[in-house]
Amino acid sequence: MINIKNLSLKVDKLTIFENADINIPKDKITVLVGPNGVGKTTLLKIISGIIKPQTGSIEKNCRELFYLPQRIKYPSGITLQEYIESSFYKQNWKWFLSKEEKQKIDETLELLELTDRKNTLIDNLSSGELQKANIALGLVSNADVFLLDEPTSNMDLINQIKVLDIIKKLTTKGISCLIVLHDINLSASYGDYFIGLTKQNRIICEEKNKFFTPEVLNAIFGINFKVINSDEDFHIQIFN
Repeated sequence: MINIKNLSLKVDKLTIFENADINIPKDKITVLVGPNGVGKTTLLKIISGIIKPQTGSIEKNCRELFYLPQRIKYPSGITLQEYIESSFYKQNWKWFLSKEEKQKIDETLELLELTDRKNTLIDNLSSGELQKANIALGLVSNADVFLLDEPTSNMDLINQIKVLDIIKKLTTKGISCLIVLHDINLSASYGDYFIGLTKQNRIICEEKNKFFTPEVLNAIFGINFKVINSDEDFHIQIFN
């Protein structure tokens, strides 16, 4: 889906990436983890084209990318419906939406269980509903790759699970997702493939069983972990 070769980036004298190779698979949730300051957000911005690296090639086999940053400034005084409609007006200079575009919005609202909230001011939506509204923007844009930077931040556990359930559902509809998460256990529960960034500029890319080992997690975070992996249970604990 996305293949990155020989990626290098320095900011001032700080090396963020050095000759890095990264592959992001199709129709899966790829979770990007690591301590603060190792380049997780930077990698999303490189893939989306916001940041240009010094060296490296990025092959994107997709229709469209949708990038959702950590912080969004929402317009005040508009409804959820108007917020999602704005995606079409940004794409083209137009005065009205076609029948097909209106149908696309209705289908997206239904998929995300937001139909009964479409006339609600976005000022009055919960954090979980706002994040679902942002995902709706990606769906109506026809993107097939979602880059989501901490999509569950500032949410309670119930809303985190609701949003991650939706993201998981997207992969059954031909959408590939690269997401930044800080909760290791939620990452393990929802991710299909994992990319770990370390403070030593090392990049570790593995499937779940090879990624979630005490050795790999220690290399990424610099602390000790205990991994419980049995037929009945899978979870990670900090172990000192």
